Amino acid sequence: MNSCQPYLDFVRYALSPETEMPKGAECVDWEGLFCFANEHAIFGVVFEGVQRMGEQGVKPPLPLLMDWVAAVEEIEDRNREVNRAAVKFLMQLRQDGFEGCILKGQGNNLMYPNAYSRMSGDIDVWVRKDGLLVGGYGLLMGKKSVEREVIRYVKERNPKARALYHHIDYGDFEDIEVEMHYRPSFMFNPVHNGRLQKWFQDHAEQQFKHMAELPDGVGMIAVPDVEFNIVFQLSHIYNHVLHEGIGLRQMIDYFFLLRSKNLGKSVEGLEGEDGLGLRVESLEKVMRRLGLWKIAGAVMWVLHEVLGLEEQYLIASMDERLGKVLLSEIMQGGNFGQYDEQNIRANNPIKKNWQRIRRDFRLMRYFPSECLWEPAFRLYHFFWRTFVRV
Repeated sequence: MNSCQPYLDFVRYALSPETEMPKGAECVDWEGLFCFANEHAIFGVVFEGVQRMGEQGVKPPLPLLMDWVAAVEEIEDRNREVNRAAVKFLMQLRQDGFEGCILKGQGNNLMYPNAYSRMSGDIDVWVRKDGLLVGGYGLLMGKKSVEREVIRYVKERNPKARALYHHIDYGDFEDIEVEMHYRPSFMFNPVHNGRLQKWFQDHAEQQFKHMAELPDGVGMIAVPDVEFNIVFQLSHIYNHVLHEGIGLRQMIDYFFLLRSKNLGKSVEGLEGEDGLGLRVESLEKVMRRLGLWKIAGAVMWVLHEVLGLEEQYLIASMDERLGKVLLSEIMQGGNFGQYDEQNIRANNPIKKNWQRIRRDFRLMRYFPSECLWEPAFRLYHFFWRTFVRV
């Protein structure tokens, strides 16, 4: 962990223009920083700090700087491609009778000071149709539901598409991978998951109408508002921590989410409606009810102590003990756990399941509710996939 501290200090410097240059900046291990940024998919964000430091006469070696510039230009070009594809895909969905709301990705980009600095992945779209609800028992009995309609729609275009509990892979759309979600996220604990799915449905209407304009006049897309994202993205972080791993990019997404100017009315002063009935003074109650309070405390510690998020933006009490556990997971696995040696070695279903069981046991003392239910959820998921074939 200590070996990564200079890199974390640099990320903190890159995130906030008001942050002073880190000590020993003239001795930066530029090659190591470059690799660190690559592992956590934060090339563009870290380069913001490289540029600021360059203005003060501290620069990486020219060959490495040129590689960095090339990587950042590639990120910008990729963002433009994904922006165009997202607009076109939502138009296609509307023509085919669906509504779509872009999750994370291009919506998160808009919260960054530089909308092109975030490394884009695939396109995640939350989809609904004609007021249909998520299935439950009705789905297993063959009744109409959002997921049944979405799965049928995708398999007509991609017969080999694999449906999971919360999404199905659409495949490539203009060379961009697309995931169509009928559930934005999920939890392993059935009680918390049931409450979370109901919370998503209760607050869905506003999300599909919440439009944002993408840069360069590309077009408008529906994205979740800040208050919805507080809950949704926290549940997404939690799921990845327990399932495969999480990286700094997701922490930085949450950093800029909480810093978003649109959050001011519901965070500053701790009063007032946020449009979803979610008052900040009752946010703790909401998170406890959904089983998100413990991970919220861990995330707040990482955001404040490691990345420098100001206390005024914190939405939960910091939990140092869990925060250090979370930071260790982040440093061990990199972006979505891709650099975790245990994940890399789990190259077949048996090894993957064994690796998940080991992960459950390792994290059970910190997050018992989710870890205890994860094996049961996998069994439920097996039967879900069996009965939901379209």
